[in-house]
Amino acid sequence: MKLFLAKYKYHFLIIFIGLCCLQTLNFLLQLDKQTLIYPDCSNYLESAQKMYHKFTGHYYRPMVMAFITGIPYLFGSSDAGIFRWSFVVNVFCWLGTSLLLFEILKNFLKEKAAFGFAILPFFIFGNIILNYHLLTENIFVFLMILVFYFLFQYYKTEKFWCLSLSLAIVFSSMLVKPGAMFLAIIFGLYFSKEIIKNYKSKSMILLYGSWLMIVIQVVGMRVQYGDFTLSYIDGVTYHNYICSKAECYKNGKEYHQINNPRAEYLFSLDFTDQKKVASADLKNQIKTNFPNFVKAYFSDVIENSKTGNACIEDLKNKANKANFLFWKNTMFAITKWQNRFFTVLAVLLSVFFIIKRNKIEKGYLFVSFFILYIIILSGISCGQGDRFHLVTFPFVILLLAKFISGKSKIREIA
Repeated sequence: MKLFLAKYKYHFLIIFIGLCCLQTLNFLLQLDKQTLIYPDCSNYLESAQKMYHKFTGHYYRPMVMAFITGIPYLFGSSDAGIFRWSFVVNVFCWLGTSLLLFEILKNFLKEKAAFGFAILPFFIFGNIILNYHLLTENIFVFLMILVFYFLFQYYKTEKFWCLSLSLAIVFSSMLVKPGAMFLAIIFGLYFSKEIIKNYKSKSMILLYGSWLMIVIQVVGMRVQYGDFTLSYIDGVTYHNYICSKAECYKNGKEYHQINNPRAEYLFSLDFTDQKKVASADLKNQIKTNFPNFVKAYFSDVIENSKTGNACIEDLKNKANKANFLFWKNTMFAITKWQNRFFTVLAVLLSVFFIIKRNKIEKGYLFVSFFILYIIILSGISCGQGDRFHLVTFPFVILLLAKFISGKSKIREIA
């Protein structure tokens, strides 16, 4: 038992510190007493209901997220139980992210230094807030840290099963967050030679399984709604956000996410027509309103880079505590500046590692590409606070640790 505790003492410390941070923020902001359910959360609940009660797919939310969300339904859970389960899953993924980050960091840092960096994500308060909402962010971050953990293992051991598992997870992540589609395609194309070379390997069953799930999702959407697509959420997103903002710039109007006539019109259509209208609108904006489209894009990226956690703004003082407003404003200000700091750091470190690609391990190049991919993709939407860029912050910490380890004697820390 002593040997076990000695071996995993840092892992237990990481979990303990994480839970302490979670409970501290919960105590200050009354997070577990809030009752507001965001539209996106309702969508994820509905997707689970469709899968487990009606055996059908959801028009916006793919099957893997629906499967994870709805597991309690197998045991007769109510809808309220789904939200309690979501909290458990989010916290598990949130803690798991730091544990896996610790394992990656140990490849080039001593345990004490790796531990120090691994607990830093616990002090990114936006991620703690999202634990209390039925959303994909913390699940997606955990999946991506798994992707990079097994990718680093592949480069370390040259065992194909590590690569197969890494790629299988990144392809499966498309069915949690459809925005990962192009990321998965790029990863797949980059490793296409290894995939073809090992197509008969037993380890390929992992990849074949992820591809089969994608086929089931796409074919299911065609049968149920009329189009071969992962989800209809992409068209809705760029139509109602970046294209609507570009149109407002063109007409000299102020963009509003709420009470958006273009969004109301789109939602009045069936899903196939939504896809057609959104696609035609995107092409039209690029062809006839390109300067304003570019302006809207950069406006979105800047907003996503500087705003605080939107969920904090909606918190209510359920316990009627005198200092609640102080902590609410303080935490919002902290998340705002954390977003700004980590986004700038994300871009600088990612560009640095890409420029130095010939002098570093390839795994860090993929981490850099992933960070930039998320930030660039965030430009299609706005009004979500720090929600988009939060996904990158644990990976920014990984790059920061790698950067510092090459510039100092941090390896010598006992």
